[in-house]
Formats: sequence, C-alpha cells, structure tokens
Amino acid sequence: MGLNRKQRVTLIIIIIGTFVTVLNQTLVTPALPSIMDEMSIDASTGQWLTTGFTLVNAIMIPITAYLQDRFSTKGLFVFSTSVFALGTLCCAWGFDFNILLLGRLIQAAGAGILMPLSMTVLLVTFPIEKRGSAMGLFGLVVAFAPAIGPTVAGIIVDQFDWRIMFYGVTVLILLVVVFAAFLLEKKPPLSKGDAAFDALSVVLSTLGFGGLLYGFSVIGSYGIDLISGIALVVGIVCVIWFFIRQTHLEVPMLRVQVLLNKKFLVATIIGMLVQGSLLAAGILMPIYIQNLLGYPATVSGLVLMPGAIIMGIMNPVAGKLFDKHGPRVLGIVGMVLLFVTTVAFGFLTLETSITFLVVIYALRMLAMTMVNMPITTWGMNALETKYMNHGTSVNNTLRQVAGSLGTAIVISSSSITTNFASANMDSVHANLAGINVAFLLSALLVLIGLVLTIVFVKGNRGVSEAAGGAKAEVADRAGAKAGAVVMQDNEEKLLRKIMKTDVYELCSDATVQDAMQLFIDKSISACPIVDKSGDPVGFISDGDILKMLAHQTNSFMDPIALIATSAREDTPYDEKLSDVMSLPVTSVGAKGVIGVSIHSDLSEVCRVLANNHLKKVPVLDDGKIVGVINRSDITHYSMESYLGRN
Repeated sequence: MGLNRKQRVTLIIIIIGTFVTVLNQTLVTPALPSIMDEMSIDASTGQWLTTGFTLVNAIMIPITAYLQDRFSTKGLFVFSTSVFALGTLCCAWGFDFNILLLGRLIQAAGAGILMPLSMTVLLVTFPIEKRGSAMGLFGLVVAFAPAIGPTVAGIIVDQFDWRIMFYGVTVLILLVVVFAAFLLEKKPPLSKGDAAFDALSVVLSTLGFGGLLYGFSVIGSYGIDLISGIALVVGIVCVIWFFIRQTHLEVPMLRVQVLLNKKFLVATIIGMLVQGSLLAAGILMPIYIQNLLGYPATVSGLVLMPGAIIMGIMNPVAGKLFDKHGPRVLGIVGMVLLFVTTVAFGFLTLETSITFLVVIYALRMLAMTMVNMPITTWGMNALETKYMNHGTSVNNTLRQVAGSLGTAIVISSSSITTNFASANMDSVHANLAGINVAFLLSALLVLIGLVLTIVFVKGNRGVSEAAGGAKAEVADRAGAKAGAVVMQDNEEKLLRKIMKTDVYELCSDATVQDAMQLFIDKSISACPIVDKSGDPVGFISDGDILKMLAHQTNSFMDPIALIATSAREDTPYDEKLSDVMSLPVTSVGAKGVIGVSIHSDLSEVCRVLANNHLKKVPVLDDGKIVGVINRSDITHYSMESYLGRN
C-alpha cells in the first residue's frame, strides 16, 4: 500500500479496535441459551442483551457527530474504547442479568462512538490516494468479524464458560486503548463546533425508544399490565415529542425533514422492516438449535457462519449489480427470496436437518444483500447532496431503532405463544410453536416491505437524481430548516423555467452514424442514450466519437486491447471512419447518465457541470429525462437576474 510507519500503526490500531467491536456484537447470540438457563430468564428478557445494545447504538449515532466536532479524534477514540472496555469487563463480571445488561449498554455507548469515529480517523489520517486501500481493509474486517464471531462464541461456550469470551474481548480492547494512547496522532476536532447538543432531545429519544422497547418486552414476559401500558404510553408520547422538537430546532439531533422526500421515506421504512426481521432471526436460531434440537453452541455458530460469509462477499457484488440494473430488480428479487426463506423458518420441526437450516439461513443472508444496500442507496440518491449527511444519520438511527423494536415485538410474540401453548402441550413443543409464530410474524414484516418495494421502488441503472452519482463530499452541516420542501418547489419552478424541454435522445440500439446525423440535424453536440422503456442508460457526445477516430496514445494493461488498438493505428482515416460509423452508440458513449434532480438548486447544477467538465446535463424527474440545462442557460439567467436587480 506504500504507507509510512505512522499510517501503518494507525491502520493496525483502527482495524483491531473495529474488529473487536464488531466481533463483540455477534458473540452473544450463541451464548444466549446458556445465559438464559443460568440466570433463569426467558427469551423475551434475554433479547434485551441484543436489542438494548442496538438501541443505545442508535441513540449514540447523532451524538457522535457533536462529539467529533468538540474533541480531538485521538482523545475521543481513547475515551470510546475505554468505555467499551469498562462495559465488557462489567459483562464478564456480571453475576446476575441486570449487571450483564448494564455492561452491554455501556459497551453499546462506547461502540456507538467508536464505529463512526474509526472511519473518520482513517479519512483524516490517510491522503486521498491511499484512502481506498485503507477503507478496503476496514470493510474486510467489518465483514469478517461477524462470520467468525458466532463460531468462536460457540466453541468458548461449549469448552469453557460464556464469561471467558467477555474477558478475552476486555484484554484485546485494553491493548487497543494503550496503543492508541501512545501511538495515535492527535488530530484537532473536525470543525469549530457548528454542531449543537440538545439534552432534551437525548432524553426524549432515550425515554421514547427505550419505553417502547421495555413495554413490548414486558408484554412478552408477563402480558399486558399497568407497567407495560405506562411504558408504551410514555414511549409513544416521547417519540412524537422528539420528532416534533427536531423540526423546531435550528440544529436538530436528527434532521427529520428528509423524511418528507417520498423515496427516502419508503427506503427507510423498508430498511426498518428488514432490520427488525434480521435481528430477531439471529436470536431465535441459537435458541432453536441448542434448546430444542439439543445441539451444542458450536453447531449453532457454524450454522450462522456461511450466511455471514455470503453476506460479506456479496455486498460489493450487489453494489455492481445495482449500478448495472438499478434498485427495482434487485429489491423485488431480494424481498421475494427473503420472504420465502423466512416463511420456511416458520414451519420448523424437531426433525428439521442442520443442512436445511444452513442453506435457508445462507439464502436469507443473500437476500439481505440484495435488499439492504440497493434500497438504501436508491433512497439516498433521491436526496440532494447537501442533505445526504442528514439522510445517512436518520436512516441509520431509524434502522437501528427498528431492529430493536422489531426484535422485541417478534420475540414477545414467541413468548406469548409459548406461554399460551404450554397449557396444551409439553414445553419443547410449546417453545417450537412460539418460534414458528415469531418467524411467521417476521415474514409478515418482510411481506409489507415486498409490497412497498413493488409499488414504490423505481429506478434506472447508472442514474442518480441527487446529482452526478450522489457520492460527492457532504457539505452544509447547518443545512436547511423546516422550509426545505417549499424551497425545493421554488427551485423546481426555476429549473423548469430556464432548462430546455426539447430533449433529443438516441435509442440504445442506434449506431454512431445515427448519433452524428442527429448532432448535425439538431445542431447539438451530445445527447443521452435511452433503452426501449425510455430510461437513460448512457450518454454520447461528439468528443466520444472523436476519441474513436483519433490516434490512440493510452497505456493498456490488457494485451488484447493493445494488439487491437495497434492494428487499427495503420488504418486510413476513411476506413477507420467507416468502422466507427457502424458501432453501436452504447460501445462508444459513456455508461450511465450524470444528471440533476428537477428539485436541485442552481448551485448544485453548477457543481455537477463544473466537477464533471460538462457543457450540459440532463434534468431528471423520477428517473425520467424531462429537460436539459446548458451552461449558457445558467449564464443568461444569471446576467438577466443580476441586471434586473440593478
């Protein structure tokens, strides 16, 4: 990678810290049956070790942004890893469930800061040309830890005691604390403190989401009573108050106005439904395999491992498929597969084979990769670039919260069914009935997500409505306030006013000759390429054609391409022209379309034109080209507007 000593040390510390943190999140599930037996708790109570952790993580996400603006990256990294170490030690020492849960919540507070902070440290430590390699290793660790975590935990639980794994994590994270304190470079805060901290918002989010989680859990264990009713009412009131408060704060914890964007809202809801179903299965599977089928914890870990490996391998593949086919095909296929595999888990028996469990669980994880990234990216692409940091925070927070609440509801349904069935059957079959009902409820959540995907998720390959791929740097942390929707309407009217609506397009089966004829007839220099449905799939300009006709001076890594190009260099111009004329436009033009949303403001349009060195850019509305805006259009409007004011 060509890194200096300081960069190598930083990368090693960050990777180890991240690995331990992610590994820790997957250690509990195989140990949960043993913990439940030792501490005499049911699944509805035991699931707090996972859902409580996830909930605190969600609450810490927006707080972390504030902390990174106030404290040095080194100081915050050492602090967060120290908090995580304290929580882990508390878990190892925990002699009853309350102490163990407290340790998990403390762990979550440290991990909630550590995960986003780790990425920040990498970005501020490594120059742009080396960030790709650093982030690649970081991503590999994030994918690798969940794959081995359940298996490692299973072996420890079978051979030793579940507390040993927490002691082991404590030792590893304390080493990270020591090395970070002495070896990490002290970087100043990311900004001068523009982010704000609202204590009431933190209290409301904690009481709101925590109250809902506690209420559903109590219902699962003891049925509906006064305590669960009060908890649910307090939770609902605080959540509503929290969301209303965010719309009135100048700098909110969560800029919930992004949810007014329909695509982003739909993508977030789908992600929430999937997350709830995902976490619930992770808790139910070890209980089923160990308590009902009688296998050791190692086997339950091994059952989960292939699915985790597939998920890690397929995530980048899903990204490429998304670029090629868009979100709709991937989303629908993934949701159908997810629904079918979840329903399959709803009909488990005491004779179900381990092979069946491994295959179905692996297919379920494959389905997750086809849904999570494409749907989330589709939703994020619907936002303007300046709102993307807020969109990321809102999406991540609500997905984490939904994972906690969804798990609580699903596990509670399992406990309620088990308690009800115990009157007519033995405990084993009663627990089996509870697990099947829980998976069928999870399938219902997935089915709702499938319907939303079919109805609302549209999209085209290679198109980003948020402007040029929506991967530009996040800006404008203060952002717009509650009037964002009105501003978007005004920007849309302005863009419609100055853009050209006579859009000329080429079908994807057209040739270069067709393109050149269109350029001549319409006095244009470029146009988008669309498929038979009218969806943009590429862009061709006279410059692309000139490159094909020019002498090639590029360097080639592919020897076949070098031979082919060298052979063509001796071809006379007229013959070369004849060859190029017959080529399909898709082989000459650029793949994908750089476009701007109809809701973009002129500053965003200028950024896209300037950053991509374009003379014109298509204007998109719901993936369809509705106009083209040129640099000259903006120049004329700007001059007229300026002179009109003066």
